[in-house]
Amino acid sequence: MWTWVTEHFVARITGVEVADPLRPGSRVIHSYAWELGDLMRTNQGLARILVEGVSARFEDAEMLIREHVGKSYDPRLGYQKYCGSLHQIFRLTTGAVINVGPMVGTRCTVVVLLPSGRHETVMGDLSLSNYKWHLRDKNQVLEISPDHVLSITNKSEVAQRATELVRDTSYSGIGRIYLDEWSKGCTGSPGFDRGTVDHVGADRCPVHEGSIAGEVLR
Repeated sequence: MWTWVTEHFVARITGVEVADPLRPGSRVIHSYAWELGDLMRTNQGLARILVEGVSARFEDAEMLIREHVGKSYDPRLGYQKYCGSLHQIFRLTTGAVINVGPMVGTRCTVVVLLPSGRHETVMGDLSLSNYKWHLRDKNQVLEISPDHVLSITNKSEVAQRATELVRDTSYSGIGRIYLDEWSKGCTGSPGFDRGTVDHVGADRCPVHEGSIAGEVLR
């Protein structure tokens, strides 16, 4: 149904069809299988599958592909403009999904869950490396897997509000895009993806951004 091919990778979304129980002889798309294959290091001349999955919605499959492209490939290759801030979004061991973009380059406190079940608190300047976080403290660099993290905070009130923003059920995690339909009073416009509203360049939206601090929107 959808293919994205570059010299470095090939990404595909395929509709998984099943028989329609309400219309004998007809078929409907039950789910969307997606995959990202690497062309830089092939497997017997074929794309080497980096990650794959199945989503209930086409939009979810497309967003997951863009997230993994953003995290898998060097920003210098130019794909970040297609991935937005998805490469900065991570799911913690608590299940919380946060955008750590506002915290990159700042001194952060991270609480990590150890295999023993104990908690360890570490501190350092945050940077991102593909699917990992790096915390630099003087001459030491710690590499952390976000799926082992219980919490991350820093002293910036702006960054804290930004991470709270991602927890809003209508926020898409990308720029000023919200998972909603346009309604009267909204300063945004219908987004590229169905069921989204994009506020790029618009004034503060009283419908979607009424409680968000102005510095976060900037």
